[in-house]
Amino acid sequence: MQNRDFEEQIACVEKNFNYTFSDKSLLIQALTHSSYAYDNNLKYNYERLEFLGDAVISLSITEHLVYEYSKFQEGDLSILRAYLVNEKSLYNVAKGLNIHKNILLGKSEINGNGDLKQAIIADIFEAIIAAIYIDGGFDKAKKVVLSIFVNIIREAVNSNAFRDPKTSIQQVCQRDFGRLPEYRLVDSIGPEHNKTFIVEINMCGVLTAQGRGKTKKNAEKQAAEFALKAYASMNNG
Repeated sequence: MQNRDFEEQIACVEKNFNYTFSDKSLLIQALTHSSYAYDNNLKYNYERLEFLGDAVISLSITEHLVYEYSKFQEGDLSILRAYLVNEKSLYNVAKGLNIHKNILLGKSEINGNGDLKQAIIADIFEAIIAAIYIDGGFDKAKKVVLSIFVNIIREAVNSNAFRDPKTSIQQVCQRDFGRLPEYRLVDSIGPEHNKTFIVEINMCGVLTAQGRGKTKKNAEKQAAEFALKAYASMNNG
């Protein structure tokens, strides 16, 4: 990764994103890890761009969802967006675009275990989108974002994958509160061979809900589903 010159890295990223930069230095900044900036006495790295890119991606996808899925309620749109715009999702997208092969790393990172953190790769994807936004404006940045995400969105909607309540509530809590919900076994009813479990979810202190099931997992799933509906109602109100 580090033996390649900047021109090759720029060309690789531009090809994978299907976007040509007018100001190539913006892309270099987006690819620059803080360890590389430190080693080379640079005053810039990807971090400020990442902050902006997060907003650009979120707005691009939100606008698309509002117009393309007009029959979805606000709660469903919120859950779908959280399913799409989170660290794991962005990391998977970034890996598919080979971003990890083009990041400028310092010696401290190169001499480590060789595995970049998932969060760093996802953040640099956001930084690249911000660089496109600054270089070409929102419409071009949105076009790039949607060209990457439109099939992912369609697949999520068609498969209903985004509606898994436990995954959805985890993503909503991480987005809105920066921490995970907590589950607590309240009770188990019935004989040993045929128990019904009652589980309570605490949604980051905002609300609680209970679910029942023949397994703890199913009880947690129902509790998460009830909590998501209650949270959506709170926001709509």
